[in-house]
Amino acid sequence: MPRYQIDEMDAESLSASHVASGATALEALQKITGKAMSPRALQTHWFRVVDESEGSVFQYSVDPELTSRL
Repeated sequence: MPRYQIDEMDAESLSASHVASGATALEALQKITGKAMSPRALQTHWFRVVDESEGSVFQYSVDPELTSRL
């Protein structure tokens, strides 16, 4: 499984950094957060997920609609 660098962002400032493996960037992120995520950085608190082997960068934020139903 690929490893991903996961940066937890507060606006444009880095607040925490993690590394996780997953079949996809979203799966790796959900291992760290345990929350439903939206595939866009729509909130001030968001996550940048980097697949360093592929050079791909993804942005996610917590999906408030899905999280409130859980």
